[in-house]
Amino acid sequence: MNALRYISPVLILAFIFVTTVVNAQDFLEDLSLYPDSYINKKIHDNPDINQYYPFIDGRGNYPNLNAKKEFPKTIALISFYIWNDQLIVTNKSVEDFWKETSWIDSVRGNKLASSLNSYSIESIVKRFDSLGTKLITPNDFTDAQKEVYKSLNVTYSKNFRRKSSDSISYELCSAGNYKFIKISNNKLDVNFINSFEEIATLLNVDAVLLIENNVGFDGRLGLINSIRMNLYGFNPMGVDKSNENVKKNKIGYNNFQLYTSIELEIDAIVSQYNEAKELTYENYIGYDRLLDLMIDNMYIAYKKRTEIAPKKI
Repeated sequence: MNALRYISPVLILAFIFVTTVVNAQDFLEDLSLYPDSYINKKIHDNPDINQYYPFIDGRGNYPNLNAKKEFPKTIALISFYIWNDQLIVTNKSVEDFWKETSWIDSVRGNKLASSLNSYSIESIVKRFDSLGTKLITPNDFTDAQKEVYKSLNVTYSKNFRRKSSDSISYELCSAGNYKFIKISNNKLDVNFINSFEEIATLLNVDAVLLIENNVGFDGRLGLINSIRMNLYGFNPMGVDKSNENVKKNKIGYNNFQLYTSIELEIDAIVSQYNEAKELTYENYIGYDRLLDLMIDNMYIAYKKRTEIAPKKI
């Protein structure tokens, strides 16, 4: 006991503060009390910058951003949705899978995805604008563009589609009028990435953006476990120009490539339910800030890639 008398009051207060912070991070709204530096530590740039090896002639999976220093001036947000890998394991419909979470309703379809999008869209549009980039959404599409967007056919090399039933539609995972486009489990899935060339050309944008909110529900708590933000754009070296190098090295040329993939791991509570499975708490405060910080990291990651000297062979 005597030893405790010599413990600094400052250390005791620091311990209490740290303990409080650790507990407070369980709620999304409490993250708004944290400094940007705390959130940024949970944001990862994938693939890691040390794994980034572009070729000087534009072949391969990685864009030669050294040839295009400028961050995309126009970006289309073409998919915004919530996801849980257990959807595939259970082989249930979206309605059945989430019927006890109140995340599905007759008015907005996916209530959670639509709420998150509505809460954050104005903020992220402004964030991109501050970077000199115009972000458009399906609400900005012309009628002709909307028709092509709805019929957009996305293919995968190795993906969740092969593990899921064709009879199950996942459209109710999406917010509002966004098309459900599940980000490929393989970040460098060539078929998946090249699927966006046509829609990007039609929309007259430099790149397309997909946002996935990985969520969980344990019967009492609704959580956002992680957020993924992938940016795909045109090959900086232009369209495919087949040559002897491609045939010789067997490294293909892709007109569309993955610019950046940003992930944030948070495990934040957004809703609570009582024993009667009635919703007692729901709050999205701070979600927009998370996306803003992810966009900042995406911009930084892009700029770092422009400084990488590509390989000649």
